[in-house]
Amino acid sequence: MNSVACKVAFIEPIGGHRGNEFYDFGLCKAANEAGVELTFYTCDETHLDEQFPFSFPTVKSFQRIYGKELKLIRGIRFVIGIRKALRDAKAKKYNVLHANIYHFSRLELMILQLFKRNGFKIVATVHDVEDFQKYGSTINSGKYLKFEKLIDRIIVHSDYAKASLEKYFKQFPANHIHKVPHGDSDFLYSAHCSLNEAREKLKLPTDKQLILFFGQIKKVKGLDVLLKAFALLRKQNPNVQLVVAGPTFKVEEEEYRSIIHENNMEADCILRLEYIANEMIPYYFRAADIVTLPYRKIYSSGVLIRSLDYGAAIVASDLAVFKDIIIDGENGILFETENAEDLSNKMLKLLVDKSLQEKLRAAAKKTADERFSWKLIGEKVKGIYSLALNE
Repeated sequence: MNSVACKVAFIEPIGGHRGNEFYDFGLCKAANEAGVELTFYTCDETHLDEQFPFSFPTVKSFQRIYGKELKLIRGIRFVIGIRKALRDAKAKKYNVLHANIYHFSRLELMILQLFKRNGFKIVATVHDVEDFQKYGSTINSGKYLKFEKLIDRIIVHSDYAKASLEKYFKQFPANHIHKVPHGDSDFLYSAHCSLNEAREKLKLPTDKQLILFFGQIKKVKGLDVLLKAFALLRKQNPNVQLVVAGPTFKVEEEEYRSIIHENNMEADCILRLEYIANEMIPYYFRAADIVTLPYRKIYSSGVLIRSLDYGAAIVASDLAVFKDIIIDGENGILFETENAEDLSNKMLKLLVDKSLQEKLRAAAKKTADERFSWKLIGEKVKGIYSLALNE
């Protein structure tokens, strides 16, 4: 049987709203360079296409779906965005929908349903098997069945995510779930400057050692564990400060500020709880002595790949996803998950050992280049589209 050419509608309504555009454009660019014709459908808060030349079209069919207006109004706009994307994709005679799943929500389901009814094969990247917005609450396993019946092929970023998904997608063929890594981050922006130059640009102190926590702040990311560890660390190393850079995401700041206040750490915690502009991100990694990922649970981590890519000295919790990438003492340091004392000890050890920092940085960058290249990812994803079309 002759294989059918892949023509893909890649839909990601989040796009630039929460910083997903790095992943979106990286994957679309890689698949396109591998020979896939595609269009990227996203929201009006996405702007990388206005700053960089890409060889595929970007259509911002999702207009004003974020903000403080009534949920019903924004929901209607979301549906209009789906229909606009579908109409455009049909006019271009596309045959595959590549959708991104974060919450297994009704709106995500609607995207799959509308495209499936119109004859599209469905490839879905499942980023979070369980919704981290509701971390710690009971999981409604029944919602997964509706998705399971619609999807032809699934992409996950780790073995842990694959095993977790199989618990809910019980009838879905295991060989239709493909592990494809999350791509690197420095294909658009970088910071070619010294540590002190990066700090001056960001208005950070040049006479202190800096620990960085970067990214969206969710309960599952363990910032509270890091703050408790930092309180212990300061007793032995007063010449250190903590930089927290990233927006809070449906979590209360009070708990974190309470820990800071109780330990008199206001002067040593630099809180930039806001969206960090894309072009400024590399400077934060360049400015840090070490980068910490104290997560409680994760299926994949763009922050980890970014840390590797920017050659950071990494301290991460010993989750299965991290252990698959970080070799303790080689390209990063692992600590016992949720153990603030162990995290404090590991950070203290790394801060005083400059030669170890340099070793970790070099090995981290090597890991990113060898395992998370977009060229390799583009070829893998193209193969998955072909499998979906030609089975």
